[in-house]
Amino acid sequence: MTDLAAYAGLFLAALLAATILPMQSEAVLVGLLLADYSPWLLIAVASVGNVLGSVINWLLGRGIERFRGQRVVSDEPSATGARASVVSPLRKVVAPAELAAGCR
Repeated sequence: MTDLAAYAGLFLAALLAATILPMQSEAVLVGLLLADYSPWLLIAVASVGNVLGSVINWLLGRGIERFRGQRVVSDEPSATGARASVVSPLRKVVAPAELAAGCR
């Protein structure tokens, strides 16, 4: 594996781990440490990836307010007459979380 690919892989793993996606960047970091890559450079690359992933989460949090009160799927009957609603079951999970976080 080339050095650039190793560091890019660590950066991507750290970036994804810091966002809402479940990822373990620590495993990648340990693997590269065991492969004798520069520890200081690995820590720097992982830190930059984690910080940028956190910025992505912050931006998502700032932008999600625009969608408050909007429906994800319409409750109007489809051509088959069935009603599809993703919002109703989702509200059962989101509403308690909003209350716990003090959003409501």
